[in-house]
Amino acid sequence: MNEALLKEAADLSAARVAAAAFRGWITNVALPLWGAEGFDKRLGLFDERFDFDGRPIRDVPRRVMTQARQIYVFSQAAELGWSADGGRLAEAAMASLVRLYGADGSLANGVAFSVGADGAVASAVRDSYAHAFVLFALAALHRLNGDPRLLAHADDVARFVDASLTDETYGGLYDRFPVDDRAKRQNPLMHLLEACLALEEAAPGRGFLERAKKIVDLFRARLFAADPGVLLEHFAQDWSPHPDPAKAGIFEPGHHFEWVWLLSQYERLSGEGVFPFILQLHQSALRRGVAADGLIVDEIDRDMRVAKPSHRVWPHAEAVKAAAAMADRGDAGAPRFAADMIGALTSTFLGRPFAGGWIDHVSADGEPIVAFAPSSTLYHLAFAAVEASKAFEPKSA
Repeated sequence: MNEALLKEAADLSAARVAAAAFRGWITNVALPLWGAEGFDKRLGLFDERFDFDGRPIRDVPRRVMTQARQIYVFSQAAELGWSADGGRLAEAAMASLVRLYGADGSLANGVAFSVGADGAVASAVRDSYAHAFVLFALAALHRLNGDPRLLAHADDVARFVDASLTDETYGGLYDRFPVDDRAKRQNPLMHLLEACLALEEAAPGRGFLERAKKIVDLFRARLFAADPGVLLEHFAQDWSPHPDPAKAGIFEPGHHFEWVWLLSQYERLSGEGVFPFILQLHQSALRRGVAADGLIVDEIDRDMRVAKPSHRVWPHAEAVKAAAAMADRGDAGAPRFAADMIGALTSTFLGRPFAGGWIDHVSADGEPIVAFAPSSTLYHLAFAAVEASKAFEPKSA
């Protein structure tokens, strides 16, 4: 066997070992902790965050986005057999989400941004990013239990997004309703695409693939800058450069990796070829976004210089998903990159400062920037573990 084949075999073996260890940590350590100590039985909601002693912090508002992400995590875990209690927890949290964040048992008027420790609405703002995750959670739980009421809720939420959060003139989403800022971000659109693809898989033929196509068309026309081949983050309402020079031209390597996976899923479901965009996003993130120490930086500016040299945990998880998507295409470098990114997760972020927890954000020098572990991060980690397991572990695992 020549050297190239030996290296390929070694890289695949490294990816298999890393994926198995990552899955083991998620299933045996993280999910049991966040599903037990991280679930508030009084409210029927997941906790928003843990302190660095591994205890839930319950005197902060609980975002609907966090509930939706955790519903996805535990629905998916139950479907895969990774969590015996996952389905029960997800169903309980969804019932509380509808009751506390909606109105009169309905989501037709959208969902509140957050509720307080007493379960009363803390912020009634309708946030587009949060609505995307509610749709994503509805898809995940419906895939698990087949409850038709979840699809009715999804239709209600989608209609609300169309009516109150969509810019009918220029396309795309406003950040929130009531609308107080007409500038645009790509991030809510990215997660709405994610939700539409999940709903198309969970309940085909309800128009969500068509919704996904509109977002991908907008990506091509407005979000992606062919020169220099990057996904921009911030825009004016009409998709011209954002008026704030500090925001115009910024891109985040972590979001590039997310779009690599999403566009791969879109291509699979739609049959529409988008690989040139996938390849450019992947290459620009690898070339510009990975620091000398192997960690992914937060932001790059318009001159291709590092704007924020700090590191968050989630881009490394999204890089694992991107590696899984590229491995499916036969990219010879994908297994090694997946192993390296899982290694970066375990060496820098995971399992500290308490078992089952994580350091969410560190400085360029590796010092923690935040003093708590947000539960919303589990979405990125569990999702990445699922994709790594599917791509690199033996099929019998």
